[in-house]
Amino acid sequence: MKEVKTVGVIGFGVMGAAIGLGCATNGYKVVFKEVNDDLVKAMYDKNVAKPMAKRVQQGKMTQEEADKVCGAITGTSSFKDLAACDLIIEAAVEDINLKIQIFEEISKVVPKETIIVSNTSTFPIETLMQKVDNPTRTAGLHYFFPANVNKCLEVIRQKATSDETYEALVAFAKGNKKVPIAVVSFPGFAVNPIFIAAYDVLTSFAGKYNVATLESISQEALGIKYGIMWVLAGAGPGTPYHAAVSMVEYLGSTDIGWPPVSAALKEIYDQNKVWDINDGPVLEDPAARGEVRDLLLGSVFCIAKHLIAKKVVSVEDLDLGVRTALAWPKGPFQMMNEMGQEKAQKLMQLAVDAGYFKMPPM
Repeated sequence: MKEVKTVGVIGFGVMGAAIGLGCATNGYKVVFKEVNDDLVKAMYDKNVAKPMAKRVQQGKMTQEEADKVCGAITGTSSFKDLAACDLIIEAAVEDINLKIQIFEEISKVVPKETIIVSNTSTFPIETLMQKVDNPTRTAGLHYFFPANVNKCLEVIRQKATSDETYEALVAFAKGNKKVPIAVVSFPGFAVNPIFIAAYDVLTSFAGKYNVATLESISQEALGIKYGIMWVLAGAGPGTPYHAAVSMVEYLGSTDIGWPPVSAALKEIYDQNKVWDINDGPVLEDPAARGEVRDLLLGSVFCIAKHLIAKKVVSVEDLDLGVRTALAWPKGPFQMMNEMGQEKAQKLMQLAVDAGYFKMPPM
């Protein structure tokens, strides 16, 4: 099995920097790539030097520890300087053509055994890696925000990914103190489809009920302290909207199905607004709350069962991933087991009757 000691990171914005800092903190050498030398320096100062100095100031680490992390990270504007890396993680913006071009450039300059992965949350790994030599060394590593804190790491196998590559990535995940989840390449992978389905359905009720009520219902339905609307408010308008659009494009006309993008989600995006989770009194009417809760859970259960039927992920790993990445106390299958399959089936039928999903194989 290939051992990873030096990690290349393409793109050193918020996500790339969090990945790089996590690696350096856990003893890996990191080489990050940016488009020019000025940006290399700016990103190092902003995302390495300043955060480490702040941690020392706050007493969260010693100066010696901070110096060690800073010294483990170097930047470059040349793809050629990535040739010494054992693993390269692409964390550029979600532009499919840009990513394909990046992987083609990487493939030209690194040894044929270097593992090459994408942190995409949207695009099929096979598509991104179409111009890479030796595709057996390609895969996905899907980090969850914030990447230096969230423990979940989806290890994405495409058809060509070798066992050796997969095993090396699982070992790398554990070396970074992550919880690795085995996933086969699929739109959104495994955990994101659960969350996107949940907010697609919940936001479809915006306008009928206020945001504070929808937040409260999601907290109650899922047993969470910070609800779905709170997460959407923190994520900003762009990412949730684009993810929802992508899932409709990928799955809407398939044997799985997908809820349409809600008018409220599109409006928030078009107007570049943030959800106001304190926009009024919380509705307590049990019937109204039950209507939202049941369709929300039924939709989550539908996509969860489809993921298993398509052999994207195991039941155990899906529940583990949802608990770890989303901080839900229970995964969808634990929820279904506790309420009983008969009730879970009735809730799924609601999502099917609404035209959101096809009924998954039982």
